[in-house]
Amino acid sequence: MTDSNKKTLRRLLACLCAGGFILLLILVICEHTGGFDGPVQTFFLELRSDVLTPAVIALTNTSNRYAIIALCLILLIIPRTRLPFGVPLSAASLVMTIVNHLIKPLVGRPRPDEILHLVEESNYSFPSGHSVGSMVFYGLAIWLVWHYVSNKKTAAVLTVLLCIPLVFVGMTRVYLGVHFPTDVLAGWCIGAVAIVITAEIILAVERRRGALLTEPPAQKK
Repeated sequence: MTDSNKKTLRRLLACLCAGGFILLLILVICEHTGGFDGPVQTFFLELRSDVLTPAVIALTNTSNRYAIIALCLILLIIPRTRLPFGVPLSAASLVMTIVNHLIKPLVGRPRPDEILHLVEESNYSFPSGHSVGSMVFYGLAIWLVWHYVSNKKTAAVLTVLLCIPLVFVGMTRVYLGVHFPTDVLAGWCIGAVAIVITAEIILAVERRRGALLTEPPAQKK
C-alpha cells in the first residue's frame, strides 16, 4: 500500500469516527439511546460475579489517570523510548484528557444510577474518560510500534498485549455500572480521531526533518 493510500485511509477513519461521535452526541442530547444502551448494559450487568469483578477492576485501572501518567513517565525516562514513544503518547494523552474534561460538563449527562456502581465515580458520564484514555494511549502505542519497531514478530506480540486494555477497558466501564455503552463508543470514536491527528503530525515532522537533512548546504556568497 502506498503512502498516499495510507493517508487516505487514515483520513477516512478520522472522518468516520468524528461522524460517529457527533451522531452519538446528538442521540445522547435528544435522549434516544435507550434502545441500545438498555440491552447492552443489561448484558454486561448480568455477567457480574464475585470471581470476575476483581479482575475487571484491575483491568479498568490500567487506563486510569495514575496508570497512564506512570506509563508516560517510564517511556519519557528511558532514553531509547523518549522521543518515539514517550513524547507523542504523553502529549496526546494530556490533550485528550483536557478535551474530555471540557466535553463532559458541556453535555452534562448523568452517570447510571449509583446503585449499579461497583467503583466510585463522581463526574459526568459522556464520554467515558477511561475509554478515551485507553484508545489514545494503547491505540497510538500500537501505531507507534508498527511505525518504529523493525522486528515484525516483536511488533505483533506487543500489539496483542496492547489490544487487551484497548478493547476491554471500555467494556469494564459498563460492567462496573459507571458508564452507558454509548459513553464508551463515543470515547473510542474521539480517541481514534486523536490517534489519526497525532500520527499525521508525527509523519509531517518526519517529512520535514527528512527534507532538511537532504537539502544542499547554502552556498556562501
